Amino acid sequence: MKRLTGWIVLLALAGPCFGAKYAVVFRLASPPLPVAAGQHFSLCAANVGRVNADLTLQFINVRTGAIVASRDVTLPPLGSAGKAPAMPPDPCLDTTSDAVGASAAASANPPLLVALVVIKHGLFSRASAATASVQVTAVDATGGHHLIASIPLNLATLINGRNTPIERVQ
Repeated sequence: MKRLTGWIVLLALAGPCFGAKYAVVFRLASPPLPVAAGQHFSLCAANVGRVNADLTLQFINVRTGAIVASRDVTLPPLGSAGKAPAMPPDPCLDTTSDAVGASAAASANPPLLVALVVIKHGLFSRASAATASVQVTAVDATGGHHLIASIPLNLATLINGRNTPIERVQ
């Protein structure tokens, strides 16, 4: 009985710390990307798990730390598109070199942009899984866009030896 009471007290004390307002996160990040005038950046994510994926898509200026563009999106699990009557949400976030602050003249220190996808889920909820990539395009002589690069994002969250996240965000 004493052991059970100890667990009840522990859970009661942990309740405020592990409430719904806290989430465990994983981050997917691109390497810093140099930005040239006339470029367009598109960050697209896909849910590859069995539960809804709550994601925050962001472009961040590396030199200033400013968030250039940000969007929250919830992606349904694979195979659920046929079950839902509504269209699935657009899984992409777009920005341009103008939003980052790249000027037409080349400078010694061009702006650098990083793409970030934050995969959020509640502490006691089932883990979600997502993948993402950034496509960099530029306008060609005919006015169309041509692909310069397609960069997959890599896991960028500190993890302990048991491959579990070690940070919580509010």
